[in-house]
Amino acid sequence: MTDEPIRSREEIALSELFACTLRNLMELTRPEDERAWPSAAQILNASETEASLSPALFRLVQLVLLPEVFGPSAAGLLYLAAKRFSRSLELSSIQDLKSWFSYMGLGDLEIELDEEKVLVKLSCCLTCHRLPAIGATLCDFERGLVDGVLERITGTGVVTKETLCWGLGDTVCQFEGYLGDDGDYIYAEDGHHPEVQRRLLAGLADQSAIALENLHLVSERQVAVTRDELTGLYNFKHLREHAALELARARRYKRQVAFVMLDLDGFAAVNEAVGHEAGDSVLRQWAEELRRQVRTCDLACRYGADEFLLVLPETADLGADTALERILQAMGDLRTEAGGRTFALTATAGVATFPDDGNLVEELVAKATTTMYVAKSRGPGRIGFYSPPADV
Repeated sequence: MTDEPIRSREEIALSELFACTLRNLMELTRPEDERAWPSAAQILNASETEASLSPALFRLVQLVLLPEVFGPSAAGLLYLAAKRFSRSLELSSIQDLKSWFSYMGLGDLEIELDEEKVLVKLSCCLTCHRLPAIGATLCDFERGLVDGVLERITGTGVVTKETLCWGLGDTVCQFEGYLGDDGDYIYAEDGHHPEVQRRLLAGLADQSAIALENLHLVSERQVAVTRDELTGLYNFKHLREHAALELARARRYKRQVAFVMLDLDGFAAVNEAVGHEAGDSVLRQWAEELRRQVRTCDLACRYGADEFLLVLPETADLGADTALERILQAMGDLRTEAGGRTFALTATAGVATFPDDGNLVEELVAKATTTMYVAKSRGPGRIGFYSPPADV
């Protein structure tokens, strides 16, 4: 599973609520009503829990709420406000600035300052770190703080430009400024873009677009080759290849691997009740929950119509028994919905373990399957462990 984008629907709705609330407060607060603001020292001296702020909320205020209130000027206002505020911090060295950034969770700073330039690199920037790339620089707040403190340290003007940013698709944010004739560090552009450079960049952009499209095609093909179309779990061909690697690793390090065949109890009744299309929906829901229940190192595939195969590395019979008790309990508690009806399904499991019960993937799968059917004959929701036939 992947994390959802920071600007989810819920967070956008929250930002709209913030903006509406702010507008109402602005209407209620007239110029004649003088307001007493807390000082920077009072805010920074608050307890850690009171001073903490989630990155998502910080970004919503900075990147959604303020632009809605102030419009296109929000970025410049934020930069100037942060630069002015930095004077109250009384930081007198680059090390102080780096330590303060780290303490406040704003990111990890690297600063290069010499007689020619100032170059600032900011990793894990609070404003944009992990945000989806939107093709724009975003870190006006951090840049204002850095420029303001560097002005205090150098005694000269500092106006950098953000040349790298997560919002541009880079992995670090970077601010640059160069010493000018007046002694200030300013990032100045002459606007000169030769046609040769334009053609080169256009060619690179076209090649990048083609490469990206090819990657999408390869990814889609890989999914089609390795995944079960209905459930999104591995297909058996792909699982067999990875299971063989797990057995080789287990053989080398003298570990155990459990093979588990799961069969849904009474699934035919679901198809009879709501039809095959709705039954497929039940299978998809059941498989999604199964994916959540297994470990990231475990392998899961759809083996047959309503049969699922698990490969559990470094798991002996006792560990498999404990894990399956938990998994089958969770799966039994699951309520799937399809065709206007709700279903709760149990599953029966058969277990065969490497190396005690076999050394090959096909052999272990066959024994796990046989064991599952034996367990199923005793009733639904059972767990069976392979045992060799008794000598006649």
